[in-house]
Amino acid sequence: MAVMDYWTQDGLAGYGFSIEFQPDIGWRVYIMFDSFQGYDDSRRFPYQSIDGDGRRYVNWPSKLDSLGDARTVAALWAELAQRYHRTLERHELYLELIQRYQRIKEPRKGDNEATKDAA
Repeated sequence: MAVMDYWTQDGLAGYGFSIEFQPDIGWRVYIMFDSFQGYDDSRRFPYQSIDGDGRRYVNWPSKLDSLGDARTVAALWAELAQRYHRTLERHELYLELIQRYQRIKEPRKGDNEATKDAA
């Protein structure tokens, strides 16, 4: 087993991995912690699965034959997860701004009567 800490290239997110060898599947990268654990846990990052023991891991499509490959996959996954999370944050911000704009533009009760009285 190897332990790996990783900070994304933008320096905004940290991840911790446990990389373990399993004879039947090769090296598996378990996600031990990430900077977003306080967020909605129902969100699933791409290439993330949960094993039979409830542990999150990087579900890479091909078998990882070496520890070096597993470390590379962990780093790639962290960068991908960071971009994915930032995209979700921007999307939520845009939705919030649109909803605020729509609330502002909705006619308020009494606005139509004031317009009629002015005419």
